[in-house]
Amino acid sequence: MIEIVIRWAPLPGTAQETFFDDDTPEANVLFQGGWGSGKTMTLTAKVLKLSAINAPLSGVWAVPDFGHVTRTILPTLAEVDKSGQPWFLRSDQFHYNEKGHTLTWAGGPIQFVSDEEPDKIAGANAAFAAGDEPGSIREKSFRNTCARVRHVSARLRQKVWAGTPEGIGYLLDYFGPERQADYHLYTMRTAENTELPDDYLRQNMANMTPNEIAAYLEGKAVNITGALAYPMFDAEAQWTDTVPEANPTLPLALMFDFNVDPMVCPIGQAVAGPFGIEPHIVDMITLYGGSTVDQTCDALLARYPRWSHGFVVYGDATGAARHVKSLRSNFDIIRERLGASGPVTLKVPSVNPPVARRLSSVNRLCKNALGQTRLWIRKTDPPKVCATRPLVQSLAKTVKKAGTDDIEKKPGETHTHGADALGYWLDYEWPAIRRTVGPGMFAGVDL
Repeated sequence: MIEIVIRWAPLPGTAQETFFDDDTPEANVLFQGGWGSGKTMTLTAKVLKLSAINAPLSGVWAVPDFGHVTRTILPTLAEVDKSGQPWFLRSDQFHYNEKGHTLTWAGGPIQFVSDEEPDKIAGANAAFAAGDEPGSIREKSFRNTCARVRHVSARLRQKVWAGTPEGIGYLLDYFGPERQADYHLYTMRTAENTELPDDYLRQNMANMTPNEIAAYLEGKAVNITGALAYPMFDAEAQWTDTVPEANPTLPLALMFDFNVDPMVCPIGQAVAGPFGIEPHIVDMITLYGGSTVDQTCDALLARYPRWSHGFVVYGDATGAARHVKSLRSNFDIIRERLGASGPVTLKVPSVNPPVARRLSSVNRLCKNALGQTRLWIRKTDPPKVCATRPLVQSLAKTVKKAGTDDIEKKPGETHTHGADALGYWLDYEWPAIRRTVGPGMFAGVDL
């Protein structure tokens, strides 16, 4: 038996430690950190740990390209401290077969796979999987790597990842606020690494945008390719199971953004809160496949067949235009159809508010200058099928067009619709530019 001493240890009380110590079987574990938070060192230690526990079984390690192995991983394996002692392994304690992309050492062999060829990642059963900078690899490579972890003789089957957040990508679907119980997220700020030089943060912040600081120093999942439309939205805090279901003694606010795929309708109620009347999103209708306003009304009536306190309808002002064939507008259809369940009030302006004002109306309810949050979204289990999840994703992913206050809407993207619909309600009742409230849901109430 060969004895190898690993001298590296995680910083106590940080995400390095919780990530390294997490031994939950079958877990998917992500260490998300800023520059200098020790991601590569911590992931390397975690991989050696899993490799030793599962030896002689092999593991698989995904990288953006094979050059990443020689540029980053191998130097980390052989890195030494100030005294010249290795943190992990001496150069004679491991061997990398560059042709076969395989690392061998005293533990089990480790097979590297590359995002350059996702289809070639499929292969033999593995005891564990790892990935460096998963935000830089495609989802197909991520899935194919995870699918390799199926060896029945493994002592600790895990999929472990570490990297800097790279925009709002597919990883948000796995490790975001709707993550399942077996997906574990550990986040570390650069400042928590007490071993960095004193001026490291200051030097890096000097040439960074606020979003880059959030991603590369705070370790937060933010979009760095464009300004977020709703930067004040915090899904971890605002999407919560503390929001109750619809209160039958209050009217329902229905928000329409007239797109056929998907057709979305967030459902809200205005309730008293610590900072005044606040909007709660209690439900949502989302219909795919070329859906119509009539079908949306069918879904609403199925959920709320009788609502004595009625509905207050908000939405895209273009929905008031009458169609040549039917001579009825979308709002005419909504009023006629939903009238069977309860009284219907339309609160739709003649023209849509400016986009910049609508965004401001949403953002200040997410968090204002005093740090107060008034917008809350109901969360139900399991989060993956929660009715309000599309709205949460919409608020988290929507970005602005470069250099403008308009929304970026690329061909084929549909995630912007939910937040657009929400904005019509919030801008009408809680506008960023204060105006007098007429008769209706909030008459006589100080907003």
